[in-house]
Amino acid sequence: MCVFCGQVGIVGRTGAGKSSLTLGLFRILEPATGAIHIDGVDISKLGLHELRSKITIIPQDPVLFFGSLRMNLDPFDNYSDEEIWTAIELAHLKSFVSNLPDGLNHMCSEGGENLRYGL
Repeated sequence: MCVFCGQVGIVGRTGAGKSSLTLGLFRILEPATGAIHIDGVDISKLGLHELRSKITIIPQDPVLFFGSLRMNLDPFDNYSDEEIWTAIELAHLKSFVSNLPDGLNHMCSEGGENLRYGL
């Protein structure tokens, strides 16, 4: 776990159980026995919306949708531009995003094809 941001990365070879763990964390599969606790909270006691809104997956092959970069980063418009720029800085992408013609308002093509060569 990252001591600065509290994030956890799950890595492993094919067949190690990463997908099964993820299915359990998001309660797509419910445990037959036992319990999953995050920060001491039994996730079976949380509503699905509450649970799933508090955890996220960054897949190996990320997906971008047609729309602005801002919409792709914050599809539910929960965060201010300042908060989004802070996240961009923490991801070391500030110079990349700043150099896009419209910054956060840059229109991404389906799959982000128009961003690939800028990284």
